[in-house]
Amino acid sequence: MIEHLLEFIGRTHIVFLHFPIALIVVAAVVELCRAFAAKGDGYKPSGAGALMIIFALLGTVASVVTGLVHGFDGGQRVDLHRILGIASGVLMVATWFAMLSAMKEGAKNGTAFLVLLCVSTATIGAAGHFGGELTHGDGYLTKPLGRMVGIEPGVETEGEPRSDAETLGVSQQAVDVFNNAVLPILERSCVECHGAEEAEEDIRLDTIAFVLDRRVQTVRRGDPRNSEMVFRIELPHGDPDIMPPEEDGEPLTEGEIGVIRDWIESLGG
Repeated sequence: MIEHLLEFIGRTHIVFLHFPIALIVVAAVVELCRAFAAKGDGYKPSGAGALMIIFALLGTVASVVTGLVHGFDGGQRVDLHRILGIASGVLMVATWFAMLSAMKEGAKNGTAFLVLLCVSTATIGAAGHFGGELTHGDGYLTKPLGRMVGIEPGVETEGEPRSDAETLGVSQQAVDVFNNAVLPILERSCVECHGAEEAEEDIRLDTIAFVLDRRVQTVRRGDPRNSEMVFRIELPHGDPDIMPPEEDGEPLTEGEIGVIRDWIESLGG
């Protein structure tokens, strides 16, 4: 029961995270415009800005708490996103205290508040960006800009990494199990979108070398619970992030998931 409750709390992260991003950006724009208009004549934070920052702070705290629960529950690559999220929470608290200080009678100006407000906005934006890449893949935001100037991300097929056991640092048995039991599952459900001809989000699953590529972290050796692949295939039916997507094929069976889990578990030996 507690496990399911924590899972629910973690998934509310997607609900809370949008509020602080929108509020802090609007608050920063409003307060910077007011400070510019004041031209050094005793700028103080406005009541409207203070109200937005209060709600942004509450939203940030809620996002951090639910994000931590969600991150530990699943197998996402959360390290940088988690660090930036926690930093956002700390900065928002500091911004709140700086705002209270700037609003006091006799306060000279709100420069420290404005600086912290801008830094908080940038940090929350960065946390949101890397959070988006967790769910949509690396380069989700920037790839269209590259295409706009003629830089088309492609799939490298030359100089592919070697797939022998010694190079990969695994046993020959692990390679054989992958080729005989795991790869057929991936070829049926995954390789069409994550293969040599097409690699959505730059993820390839058509060879053991790509599956075990530490730069991508699709699999954490010996740790299926915190492996991105397992996290995605175990999502409940109807979840928009489940792999394969419902429009592209049937979800993996419990037996197929078990094969993949057991193989990843064996890599830790």
